Amino acid sequence: MIRKKFHKFFSALTFLFLILGLPLAADEKAGSQQNYFQANPIIAEINGEIIRFEDLRDKAAQDAAQALYDQLARLLPNLVLNELAKSDSKIDPNPKFTINEDMITLFYKQNRLENRGSIDELRPQIREYLANQLKQESVYRQYNEALSKGLVKSYLQAPSEFLLETNVGQGYLRGNKKAKVILLEYSDYQCPFCARVQNILTELIKEYGSRVAFGYRHFPLPFHKEADEAAIAAECARDQGKFEVLHSLLFKNQKNQFVENLVGYADEIGVKDVDQYEKCIIEENYRSRVLDDLKAGQKAGVTGTPGFFIGTFDSKSGRVRGELLSGARPFQDFKQALEKYLNHQS
Repeated sequence: MIRKKFHKFFSALTFLFLILGLPLAADEKAGSQQNYFQANPIIAEINGEIIRFEDLRDKAAQDAAQALYDQLARLLPNLVLNELAKSDSKIDPNPKFTINEDMITLFYKQNRLENRGSIDELRPQIREYLANQLKQESVYRQYNEALSKGLVKSYLQAPSEFLLETNVGQGYLRGNKKAKVILLEYSDYQCPFCARVQNILTELIKEYGSRVAFGYRHFPLPFHKEADEAAIAAECARDQGKFEVLHSLLFKNQKNQFVENLVGYADEIGVKDVDQYEKCIIEENYRSRVLDDLKAGQKAGVTGTPGFFIGTFDSKSGRVRGELLSGARPFQDFKQALEKYLNHQS
């Protein structure tokens, strides 16, 4: 039992050292730098070629590295101040703050907490939250002063920016189809969160449609049993220039996506050749396209819907290189990401 526990501890410690860039064996080529924290440590060597973290990372590895960095960045200031306080009485690693009623009332009103409870009910939580916020601000202020005075040196490094790649493929494009920036959606017609975000996407197209390409690829989830048929129907409607009409209708009718429903939408969306549209759905003409979309999304790191790639776009190759936003995000999240890539292009 003791041996098993020791083995588990040693394995975890080995992994941590690897991430921190602290080799367990000496490496003369790395020199004295090997003892410093490295955001891009050496993972392996193959035929004399060095393999680093950035050569291997995927989104999950990047998220883990970012989480590690964030946690260390939170812990380091407290450790530094506790050490410096031993020799400097001006440094206070555990400052105390008095939270008065005016501060509590202002916070309650500014954050519109009426729906969460009365001010009397929430007073203890608000007091604790404000005290912790003020304490943390003081700790970071003292830590930054220590850095500026040279009292401490930090070797902590954030992971470098990680950009994922995918391709528009045969996805549907709106907005400026030749733009250098794109928002590419992977979505499911029976996903409630996908439906919820459609109004925000409409607003984004109104604001950025002349500068940004807006793409759509299908990502039907296995537990939404009619979602793949709905995706096929959207492609059949696309043959007759009615993709966007059916696209919008499907998100508004998420419970009515059986084959008979999909066929029945022909008159409502105004397809010219109803027989062709019906045959296309029944014979599942575009199942392979839907599966291609799904595989492309999975390969790029999409695990749920909606998933949005925002980044640079090569309209000739269809290549997209950027970041993945997951879930029904607020308008501001999309705007901030789009502006970042648009500013890089200017």
